[in-house]
Amino acid sequence: MLKISKEVQDMHFQTLKNPKFSGSKQLFDSEIGLVRYTSDLVAKFYKLMKLEKLINENNGKFLEFGAGTGFLAQIFRDTFGISPDCVELDPVLAKLNNDRGFKSFRFLKDTKQDYAAIYTSNVLEHIEDDTSVLSELFASLVAGGRLAIYVPAHSFLFTQMDKDVGHVRRYSRKELKKKVLSAGFKIESLSYADSLGFFATILVKIVGYRGTAGLGSPKSLLMYDQYIYPLSKFLDGVGLRFIVGKNLLLTASKT
Repeated sequence: MLKISKEVQDMHFQTLKNPKFSGSKQLFDSEIGLVRYTSDLVAKFYKLMKLEKLINENNGKFLEFGAGTGFLAQIFRDTFGISPDCVELDPVLAKLNNDRGFKSFRFLKDTKQDYAAIYTSNVLEHIEDDTSVLSELFASLVAGGRLAIYVPAHSFLFTQMDKDVGHVRRYSRKELKKKVLSAGFKIESLSYADSLGFFATILVKIVGYRGTAGLGSPKSLLMYDQYIYPLSKFLDGVGLRFIVGKNLLLTASKT
């Protein structure tokens, strides 16, 4: 586990004008507290994108857009023995990715290559012009390449926690589908994820977000990961993901 400097913990909103990342501490809290949740997400990406076949049949390259601390990339490497390149705007977090042995770029254009697959987790909701980014992701894939997207769902669930970590939106199924199609993709799958997380977020909205103690704290994340998420995963698996969930999980291809 990498040490977290006070500089990283005190960062504010990330934009092109101000690249310091909002929610860096929350990223590290998630790395500590949501190991099961995050590992399951990586497994979903791997399966839904048919990633092993894709990278074997193409150039062997895939990419994480908005890599944060590199936690998902690390899980990919540890679990499946494959290492993505990373795009991460924040220079401090990009250095963490490099320290972990991943090739990291600040901008998508800097990669100067096309990828067999690209995945992005909890990133697009931070970006004002997400439609332009989706078009850039489309252009960065080989023909037949796949994209996987994981974003928060339901605008009515927008809470103080969303504001604190720099979210500009939560997505509806209709909005996400429309934007991905308009970028040129063919959608292969779209469903909710973390059904019980939907109700947990309603609770956060009602009682408020308390990042240092109570809801949203590292201890609460760990408890959620150990005791609530396994049930949420089971309910997703028996079909509740088609009805409700805290997040949206989409896969699409470049035809």
